[in-house]
Amino acid sequence: MKRLTILAVLILITACETAPVRREDYIARHPEWNPQLVKIIRAGMIAKGMTKEQVRAAWGRRCYTCQGTKKGPWGESWEYRTQVVFFDTEGRVTRWEAK
Repeated sequence: MKRLTILAVLILITACETAPVRREDYIARHPEWNPQLVKIIRAGMIAKGMTKEQVRAAWGRRCYTCQGTKKGPWGESWEYRTQVVFFDTEGRVTRWEAK
């Protein structure tokens, strides 16, 4: 019974994080973010120069087990369902492309 209760709580917690809720949580934690950048995040879009945290706010978690998620001396790439985002060594978006 205890396991069933824990499972139900985990499902409810996970189900509550919708994209708009997640975005607003990130935005609320970062009042220093530029208003134009906040508009982009709220629209679920990304832009060159964004940080990894800003991309996560806009698009959510990357795929940790996908082949397109890599680190190298050039920077890092994060794979999503339809896109791969590339970051430089400073952790800023340089580009993204369709898979």
